[in-house]
Amino acid sequence: MPNSTGRMDEFGWSRTLYRYRTDAAQEAIRDYAAIAKEAGMSLTELSLRWCRQRSLITTTLVGHSNMGQLKESLDYFTKSKPLSEDVMWAIDRVHMRNRLPIFSSSRVGKDWDGEGEIGETIP
Repeated sequence: MPNSTGRMDEFGWSRTLYRYRTDAAQEAIRDYAAIAKEAGMSLTELSLRWCRQRSLITTTLVGHSNMGQLKESLDYFTKSKPLSEDVMWAIDRVHMRNRLPIFSSSRVGKDWDGEGEIGETIP
């Protein structure tokens, strides 16, 4: 795969991940990053600590390109201090604006017979 840049590039899974490039999804990413910055942590740390703190999440899948990234994620995931209620609430507010990015796609038209770009059902 020449010039591969990651999972969002055109050589890989990009065609199936278009729903994560919607305006709504990009806005949510910016909002989550702002929450992380205000809390004094990286977006990765915010994400992993949020997963750890949610009682109904029993498995968190992570992906790494090197051992340094893995160690960093394990350090974040094992921090004993929970995220504050204010941070958790800020994350929830962003999530409620864009709960299902597939339904936020601006690339779905009424003439698509109820299907998105890759054949998924659109209500």
